[in-house]
Amino acid sequence: MKFISQKSKSKYIFNAAVGLLLLFLILANCPIRVLASAAQTTENGYVIQLTNPNHYPELLTVGTNINHLFAGNKTQQFQNIYSFKSPNSLSFLKTYLSGDFVYLENEQQIAAAGVVLNDPGFTTDPQNIDKEWGLVKAGFVDAWQKTTGSKSNIVAVIDTGIDATHQDLKSINYVPGFDFVNKQAIPVGSNSDDNGHGTLVAGILGASANNGIGVVGNNWQITIMPIKSLDSKGQGDADTLAQAIVWAADNGAQFINLSVGGIGFGHDTTLSNAITYAFNKNVLIVAAAGNDVATTGGNLDENPVFPICDDNNYNMVIGVVATDQNDIKPDFSNYGKNCIDVSAPGKRILSTINFDPLTQKSAPNSYAYGSGTSLAVPFVVGQAALIKSLYPSASNIQIRDRIISSADPIDDLNLSQCGGASCRGLLGAGRIDVLKSLQSAISQPFSEGNLVKVTDLNGAVYEILGGQKRLVSPFVFNQRFSTTTVTTALSDALSGFSEGAYVTPTDGTLVKFDKSPTVYIIENGQKLPLTYQVFVQRGFNFANVNTLSYEELDSWATGSFLPPLDGSVIKAAGNQTVYWVIGQVLHPVNYAFFVDRGLNVFPIMTVPDNDIAGYPKGDAYIR
Repeated sequence: MKFISQKSKSKYIFNAAVGLLLLFLILANCPIRVLASAAQTTENGYVIQLTNPNHYPELLTVGTNINHLFAGNKTQQFQNIYSFKSPNSLSFLKTYLSGDFVYLENEQQIAAAGVVLNDPGFTTDPQNIDKEWGLVKAGFVDAWQKTTGSKSNIVAVIDTGIDATHQDLKSINYVPGFDFVNKQAIPVGSNSDDNGHGTLVAGILGASANNGIGVVGNNWQITIMPIKSLDSKGQGDADTLAQAIVWAADNGAQFINLSVGGIGFGHDTTLSNAITYAFNKNVLIVAAAGNDVATTGGNLDENPVFPICDDNNYNMVIGVVATDQNDIKPDFSNYGKNCIDVSAPGKRILSTINFDPLTQKSAPNSYAYGSGTSLAVPFVVGQAALIKSLYPSASNIQIRDRIISSADPIDDLNLSQCGGASCRGLLGAGRIDVLKSLQSAISQPFSEGNLVKVTDLNGAVYEILGGQKRLVSPFVFNQRFSTTTVTTALSDALSGFSEGAYVTPTDGTLVKFDKSPTVYIIENGQKLPLTYQVFVQRGFNFANVNTLSYEELDSWATGSFLPPLDGSVIKAAGNQTVYWVIGQVLHPVNYAFFVDRGLNVFPIMTVPDNDIAGYPKGDAYIR
């Protein structure tokens, strides 16, 4: 299924989830700023040992803040050593001062209980939004005391491509990738990005550390697999994305960075199957919440976004919300209970870029500030890679659960940021805490699928599913688990799991809650509303409708309306457009196709105008 402009409301769109990069940032009142190389405007620290003190005047011509080190020490090896600042690069200084020094090196900086690097964009201040505040806020800087990553960890960045020739990215370890837009291989070290978005993501993950220029990535050692599934406009389709996910899983990726989002009326089966395939191959997938309403964000429980919500009710995708330096959800970021797992820095993020979205021209070796849930995703992927580097035998499920269970709650800081109301329960388990996630060996007392009866909570039964503890109502327990072994434990034993939605009944179950006439059918972990006409057409019986609590039903994601039976012909009362239902999707047809296929002999189901908008739509069938 192709993804085109959202305006039609009959198809989907997949965009790099900061954008379209330029469009979104204009709406968010936070325009991208493309910067010259930071080394050109920022003084870097150096240490030099001069061959003799008479060469000191030469040092004055290129340096400032010159300090004579070991001035009182008479030992020969400590003579004539100076620290100084200079806006010039190390290579320039070595050429200019050739013959005047014994050695000349970048100044290696350290700080108690932390790390300070000579990359100009780096900071240890989590409030310094002009630099890489997100690394500090999320706990990467302290985590580097334990591990800085491993080249054995392969991250597939499925995006617009990556400019591996960028001065801050060319030293990253790469493996060959693939360009699904142009149907060709991506050689190691090449530039496959004609949009800039993928390069922005790659810089957050792996920009070279301590090289005196630009920024630093959250993993100093990492291997990146560039995969291009989005075109120069940052757009693509679900089929291409599905192919890219499968290709990455088949070619050794352990992590998949999906800084993309699609808006539509139903989930895509091919994409869902691709996610399942990769997940079952022990690949950890992280996706963006999306930025669908730039002023207020969107509730994914009401309007699901894909691929983040295409996790097949097993939390196969870690969904990420964006936060700012104060752990506040920005206006632009989507939110929700059922698709979001954690939040991460995503506002005014400084990273590498190779393309200026304002001029639509190439901008080699540049840096930019960007905002969006796209940029929050590589923070979580980077955290996952650090966990894997410290605990290499950890599975994708174990890493997912550790990321969720170690997050710092931020609900109390977001009392009106979700549609004007509290964000309680809508931002996942909280903002990621990388150091906390590395503090102890990975182990959990319970495994995926375990049923646990909590004796100090009135015997409540939970299922461990998708890294969460999910309450099982008496109705669902009797329907699904009456013969399943249940483990008994105290509530403390489940403290490492965040609270999820109630466990859903079996697919095909008809449900409603008291005082509401709306009937739903359970499909793939969602509740799909039923119109009266579809209820009758499909032969459902009101005697089989189960009345459950509002709390239980409200915890489940609401999908699109269940469509009429395949083969049905349907139209809205106030519109002449006719749809043919194929594969539980409504496809608009033109008159020639309508007659040619003999659809004119079938009765047309006429539905209210408001109902037609709720059904999943597909490509037009024309002749």
